[in-house]
Amino acid sequence: MGFSPYIIDPDLERIIEAEFTVDNRYIEFNTPTFIVSPRGGVYQPTAVKDSFKRVVRGFREKGYLPFLRREGGHLVIRILNKVPSGKPRYTPNILLFAATLATVAYDGYLRSSIPIFTVELMPRTPIFVNVLLFLVSIMGIFGLHELAHRVIAMKEGVEASMPYFIPAPPGMGGTFGAVITQKEPPANRDALFDLGLSGPLAGFITTIIVTIFGIATSFVVPVSKLSEWTAIYPEVGFQSIPMPPLMDLLLPIIRPITATQVLIFHPVAFAAWVGCLVTFLNILPIWQLDGGHVSRAVLGAEKHRILSFIGLGVMVLSGFYVMALLLAIFMFRSREDVPILDDVSPLSSGRKIFSLVYFVILALTFVVFLPLF
Repeated sequence: MGFSPYIIDPDLERIIEAEFTVDNRYIEFNTPTFIVSPRGGVYQPTAVKDSFKRVVRGFREKGYLPFLRREGGHLVIRILNKVPSGKPRYTPNILLFAATLATVAYDGYLRSSIPIFTVELMPRTPIFVNVLLFLVSIMGIFGLHELAHRVIAMKEGVEASMPYFIPAPPGMGGTFGAVITQKEPPANRDALFDLGLSGPLAGFITTIIVTIFGIATSFVVPVSKLSEWTAIYPEVGFQSIPMPPLMDLLLPIIRPITATQVLIFHPVAFAAWVGCLVTFLNILPIWQLDGGHVSRAVLGAEKHRILSFIGLGVMVLSGFYVMALLLAIFMFRSREDVPILDDVSPLSSGRKIFSLVYFVILALTFVVFLPLF
């Protein structure tokens, strides 16, 4: 039997050889490892990125994941087996979605059935109409957020789950949002950036639409009238909530108020407020939140970890202690924040410029329950 230079399936190695010059190959801790260099001998970031994307595509189809790293001045590709995903089970997703519809609808009912609406402001509007508007608004914001993640995952060839919606007790909109689990790392920083920003961007655009409609359907009343209603309806707990900059900017345009007036939120306006709040928390550059994915793609692993601590500090100063504590625990227990198959190639220039959108979203959805200073 003749000597074979291959250490794994020759068809797989030929995928690497078609894109790179293989300088050495060996097995290290049961992991096939290749020392490679760009074809032509000149390192060009875009060419290396495109070549490795083709390697990733070929290996994924065969059930493997290649990882590209720079070590000691060399490009190193290591091959790992993909974990078999098995047959997808959608029962948990469907049950959680149904439960979330119920909790959101119940939250909307509690907000729509108060006498301020049913007696004073909207006596001719059936309660179910406002409940339906609230339900569509909340589920639209979170549903389109997760749909955007799902579309980008499919585009990038990243295996991901269907959304898991998270029901919540009444008070904060009836839901904590939704999550999608990625079953494998994205190909490179470009893919990680797209996966991270797509959801918040889609949710933010939807939140703008909901905000416009919500403010337009809200009510401006004199402060004296509010005091009168407080005495007549003591069971209604009027509460002032911190306004995100997005709503502050749109309010004077859509529903200008004077110093002697107050705005009574329509349930849809509260749905917009919830959208701003969850978008703000999710886009903070922390660990594996969407904002963490964006910062990891833009800045790299070390700076991303530093920025995660800064993001946790902002979350604490903003009054979200419990969430900050939970994220800190998960972050300290994780060995690697966000794995990427190609952690050598830089983020594309266009995405670096587009990352300004990230800061716009963060600035316009900022919600603070406690003063920062």
